[in-house]
Amino acid sequence: MTGFTVPPGWIHRLPADDLDLAVLLVNSMDLLEDPPDRLTSVEWYRDALRAAGHEDVAAGLAEKDLNGLRELRALLRLVFSVDSVEEAVEIVNPMLVHGAAVPQLVLDEEGRPALRVAPDATGLAALQARLPAAAAGLIAETALRRLGTCAGVPCECAFVDRSRSGSRRFCSDWCNDRAAAAAYRARRKAGR
Repeated sequence: MTGFTVPPGWIHRLPADDLDLAVLLVNSMDLLEDPPDRLTSVEWYRDALRAAGHEDVAAGLAEKDLNGLRELRALLRLVFSVDSVEEAVEIVNPMLVHGAAVPQLVLDEEGRPALRVAPDATGLAALQARLPAAAAGLIAETALRRLGTCAGVPCECAFVDRSRSGSRRFCSDWCNDRAAAAAYRARRKAGR
């Protein structure tokens, strides 16, 4: 991997947590890019995982996993864009069963007990278990208030709202600025 950088606003820290890895996967389809689909091979996501501090998961991905990654991306996109917890339940629960997302008690880096999903898995198996589990955990905690898709048309990138106020509407500062400029131009035009 040479020169790969995670787009600003998509992850909140390094190494990225599983919610941020879900955002990276969902946003591998970015309508503002040309071409919009970065997931034409596993290489883009493998590079994204490495840049996000998850070499272990990246190392387990192979080209044969491309269809599984695309399916996982499509289902996660639905989770980020649903309107109700009931809809999220219908999508996430089969994902959890399919991914065998069973929490296990492990010792974390500091030797403290922690619950982890698929702690020893890599590649697609790790992603299919951990990403839906992370989304389910946040939904259980916040009832969908922290998962979203960008309000900057035509962008549909996903984000996790980690702001204190819970009022995030855009995937990045760039989309926020782009939407504000478009609104300003529309107001000026209407005022003429």
